[in-house]
Amino acid sequence: CRLKEGILVTGKDWHLCEQAKDLLTELQDDQLIFIEKDVYSKRDYLDKYWDKIPVILFKDLELLWPFNKDNIKDLLLWYIKKVKWIHIDSRKN
Repeated sequence: CRLKEGILVTGKDWHLCEQAKDLLTELQDDQLIFIEKDVYSKRDYLDKYWDKIPVILFKDLELLWPFNKDNIKDLLLWYIKKVKWIHIDSRKN
């Protein structure tokens, strides 16, 4: 059962995208997976990211190249903290 799924927006034959895939492969496990999507697969991706790929999309967050494993981990931790904060805040009402 996967708990979290992100998207890696890539381009065909772009060496930076290969580097990004390698980083994500090291971080993936049974609870976190990244699906690769070509920048041309969706108009929104093309409009926003054609000159920024590779791009990681995770929930409502985006991480633009250049990034490293620590940046990806920080993105995920920030999301986890944000969700906990929202959950705690919603209990106050």
